[in-house]
Amino acid sequence: MKSLIRTLAIGAIAASCYVGQAYAQTTVDPLNKSVPRTHAHNDYEHEYPLFDALHNGFISLEADIWLYGTELRVAHDPVADPTTLPTIEDLYLTPLRDLAAKVNNGGIYADGTPLLLLVDIKSEGVSTYERLHNALTNYAVENPGLFTTYTKNAFGGYDTQKGAVNVIISGERPRDYMLSQDLRYAAYDGRSDDIGKNIAPEFIPLISGNWNTFFNGDLAWDGIGTIPDDTKSALDDIVAQVHGENKILRFWNLPIDAPSVWGPLYDANVDLINTDNLTGLSEYIQSLPTQAVPEPSLTVALLGVLGTSVLLKRRSQSKSLSR
Repeated sequence: MKSLIRTLAIGAIAASCYVGQAYAQTTVDPLNKSVPRTHAHNDYEHEYPLFDALHNGFISLEADIWLYGTELRVAHDPVADPTTLPTIEDLYLTPLRDLAAKVNNGGIYADGTPLLLLVDIKSEGVSTYERLHNALTNYAVENPGLFTTYTKNAFGGYDTQKGAVNVIISGERPRDYMLSQDLRYAAYDGRSDDIGKNIAPEFIPLISGNWNTFFNGDLAWDGIGTIPDDTKSALDDIVAQVHGENKILRFWNLPIDAPSVWGPLYDANVDLINTDNLTGLSEYIQSLPTQAVPEPSLTVALLGVLGTSVLLKRRSQSKSLSR
């Protein structure tokens, strides 16, 4: 496995002519078992994009993309010379294709867990998404089951086919264009104003929001010490609303990236905890005594289906029984 990953990583860098990052001669292996609730913010900024996240068991990661000509380049900010940036194919799609084929169990990890790939569009939405859709289509045609697919049915909804990688579009999201598609290989990242609108989870499976949008004024918290009771109560209410719509939840721009914030988010059943500290969050969650309880694994299963109401109902029942 290590030789495979080494080959993939070095090949990806060579193919994209990426010189902006120093790579060692070896990379790191994925964990055999995923770690629930983990989301790698700006994953591409780590020493080994994708592989550092997998080495720490992350079930979700984020990549920002820009359209330069016909190429989708991965970076947070635009650059004068895009050839210095890796393509999304080299950095993520090709390695994920090969890892999915290697484990051959419907997921990316040896335990069968799928991966959520949050693609944040930074350039113009429609043209960038069209290019991404074409890229995903090429991989999907040659590798059935690689991506979760959404096919429009006779009732105007979507039939979902589980894949090893669940792509969700964030950033400059071309909502109307995506809704017009009969076949998608990606879903849409919702916001706070999408809550309570009865939008199908097959289109919006994830609600992402700026922490400060939800928790300001009397609900503001700096992340130090114990979370205030009113803030905790509001957090519980938001989680309940989102889960009640068969969706999952993520916050960005957390007060601080540390256990004092991770803990309340985990206890509140927030599905994806945003972090730049991959090792810290992974070790923290693995150290929790509740790790063996069924509930966290249901979050992982939900990521594989993205919209299966039975799982959320079971999670709700499990939570009630544990009180």
